[in-house]
Amino acid sequence: MSEISDLRKSVGSFRLISSINLDMHEILVVGGGLVALRKINTLLGCGAGVRVVAPEVVDALQSLASDGRVILEKRIACEADFATRRFAVLAVPYEACGDLARMARAAGCAIDVCADGSEGDFALCAQFGMDDCFVGVSSGGLDPVRAASVKQNIIKSFREPVSVLTRNSQLARAQAALWTDALETAGFRASVRIVESHGDRDRRSELSTFGFGAFVKALEDELLNGRGDCAVHSMKDVPTVPVEGCSLAAVLKRGSARDVLVTREGGGEGGGLKTLPQGAVIGTSSIRRRAQIRHARPDLVCVNCRGNIGTRLEKLFTGEVDALVLAEVGLERVGAPAPAEVLPFITSAGQGAVVAEALSGSVTERILKLMNHLPTWYEVTAERAFLSRLAYGCVCPVGVSASYDSGQMEITAEVYPEHGVPERETARGAVGSAADAEFLADELWMAMRDRPAVRKIRKAVAS
Repeated sequence: MSEISDLRKSVGSFRLISSINLDMHEILVVGGGLVALRKINTLLGCGAGVRVVAPEVVDALQSLASDGRVILEKRIACEADFATRRFAVLAVPYEACGDLARMARAAGCAIDVCADGSEGDFALCAQFGMDDCFVGVSSGGLDPVRAASVKQNIIKSFREPVSVLTRNSQLARAQAALWTDALETAGFRASVRIVESHGDRDRRSELSTFGFGAFVKALEDELLNGRGDCAVHSMKDVPTVPVEGCSLAAVLKRGSARDVLVTREGGGEGGGLKTLPQGAVIGTSSIRRRAQIRHARPDLVCVNCRGNIGTRLEKLFTGEVDALVLAEVGLERVGAPAPAEVLPFITSAGQGAVVAEALSGSVTERILKLMNHLPTWYEVTAERAFLSRLAYGCVCPVGVSASYDSGQMEITAEVYPEHGVPERETARGAVGSAADAEFLADELWMAMRDRPAVRKIRKAVAS
């Protein structure tokens, strides 16, 4: 016994890493700040039910509550909260822990004291799943940064690489690289596998002849057949109706959503469409862009111009076309500088955003969700919700663009009939969840659905 006492004095208290049956317990989290958010994300990643008690919470935590992933009670914690639960996380400043700890221990509730791991009964492990096992690393709450670092090193050493599926265009590979970088930064090895899509095999036909999803379906088929862990797409290419068994898991921070006019010599000050000579030939494969050009300059001639960015630029510089309309973000991502002028167009739903798709309920889906950029997610959710009301995807002459900042969103849509005056409308409101974003899109749709231009498109879709 004396030897054990001497050992405890030299190394401190011992901790046993154990497993909790989360089907049997709801975990209480007291606190609504960033520390609480990190703990909650860890618990949700393990499938725990979480109840949060805090008078104020950060926006991201409010979003989790709005999406139904946690139960949130905006108030001060009391004795009754601990009396009905066996485990609680105190994610509050140290000075607020004393009374809460006393209430918890009087109720027989074990606690994780985030402000000082040595005062808690347990600490959440930095853990991850591997096949049917969970691997955990714990410092007992004394050095969580060190524990997380060790966890990442273990993952890098032993986990199979996440197989990222992408198309073979230069832009698609650049976008896949954004996701592999994000995965590796988070501690997961990643590898890329190229898949040829139907839209890549046929570069001459109009995109509208393929239907929405020409660049997506082949990658989804590979996912469903177990030949990849996730697929990376330009969000603007993804149909608004999901494929059964697949889930759009997460988006990275959005790049530019703007369109640009690319010419051989540049438009100069105040250039763009205004400076092009009458009858100039514009290369674009987008029905939406053609409609916008026709409205701004009916004398210009639009021709189908498909292929990767390099191929299209070659057509420009060899004189096959006089100008191109491209997404600004595409030029940036492939590093292809060209004389360009920003166009005042309302652009496509999801333009500039890169989404990762995975099998629904898979480990990869859970990993990707941890990297989701919420402001971008809210924007593309609103845009795609509006587009879905037309049920016509990217082959419809519709522009819709949302902007989210500090809990507020503005979404603008523009609809172009084949003939006649286009319709444009904007909606604004508070957004704290994906559901809020969809609700704002519905408000915009209700304001536009009976406008003449929209009725014409709805009639065309119905027929």
